[in-house]
Amino acid sequence: MTILERVEAMLLTHDITPEHQGDDLTTYIACGMVGCRMLISHTKGMLRVYITQPVHVPDYQRQAVADAIARVNWSLHSGAMELDMSDGELRFRNVLPVMDSDPTDEQLDWVLFWSWSLMGRYTNALLDVIVGACEPETAIAKVEAPGLEMVSASRGGLPN
Repeated sequence: MTILERVEAMLLTHDITPEHQGDDLTTYIACGMVGCRMLISHTKGMLRVYITQPVHVPDYQRQAVADAIARVNWSLHSGAMELDMSDGELRFRNVLPVMDSDPTDEQLDWVLFWSWSLMGRYTNALLDVIVGACEPETAIAKVEAPGLEMVSASRGGLPN
């Protein structure tokens, strides 16, 4: 069984039915208040996970959102939030190196669901910054405040 076949089987056990898009898998997932698109590919020895939000950041808020993303990325141990400054696309990317190895189910589960969880955890805060309801520092601090992790995760619609 290929890595992407294993990923597809894993998603199906969580009642997530991915679609095939060429050699990649894609599915829609809940991230906070919005639905995001998750794209999973296996190329050049890497299992790549991209999650994009449907909300594009307007020109006048891109610097504030870039500030918020820098605050998020500072504490990450894997992956990165990204903002395309030319069109305002907001995304998260993560990879699992699999070069000449066969990753465990636990590793596959981690890269998929940790990435999803992270995007779900920060989406509402980023939306607050996008609409001008909150300054970047405050929005991210609210997510990262002790004791608020469970509240944030419960609003994200993530699998158990």
